[in-house]
Amino acid sequence: MTDVSVSSRTASESPLTERQWVRRGELLEAARRVFERDGYHGTTVSAVVQAAGLSQGAFYLYFADKKGVFAALQDEMATLLRRRIYWVTRDALDARRRLEAGLRAYFEFYEEYPAWNRRLTIEGLGIDESFEASQTELHQTLATAFDPTLRELGVRATAVAAFALLGMAAQVAYWQHFQRRDEPPMSAAELARACASLFLDGAASISIPLPQEGGTDA
Repeated sequence: MTDVSVSSRTASESPLTERQWVRRGELLEAARRVFERDGYHGTTVSAVVQAAGLSQGAFYLYFADKKGVFAALQDEMATLLRRRIYWVTRDALDARRRLEAGLRAYFEFYEEYPAWNRRLTIEGLGIDESFEASQTELHQTLATAFDPTLRELGVRATAVAAFALLGMAAQVAYWQHFQRRDEPPMSAAELARACASLFLDGAASISIPLPQEGGTDA
């Protein structure tokens, strides 16, 4: 079973057998690959079940339609990200290191699933209001989770700061994977340290050895 088999199903839904969990996970994994390759509009239920090696009957046992599997996949991936951030930050006593650990987990997640994150950003959120609402809920959850750490670091406007931090991390991750050219990539740890330094101390504080950037004066 892959990472995306981590469940976000509610307690009110009928429990699945172990075999059904496996089948559901296989369908979600296949759906992710097809959405990444073909985009939301180009994806069909037939393509998903073909990629999973299962029947359409198996698909409709778990999902009502393409929108349903996309929504379930979005929820599963959000749950996976939240859990990864939680586990790497829960034992960090120092607030700055806790912030860096959370950022590193985010960048590692983006590095593992770059195509999914790109599809969700440039296509998925504009398709249906429910998809955007789910992403808003994820951001709110992450912002709330960062709140105690930001307070420890002396930040007063924690809500603004948390969403600014999330926005910076998302843009840096997108730049790293899809816009950066002719330079070696930075590791998730390097990105986390750079973003934490920029966020807490200002741009002049970034101390990691970055490649020389070209450009013109502002």
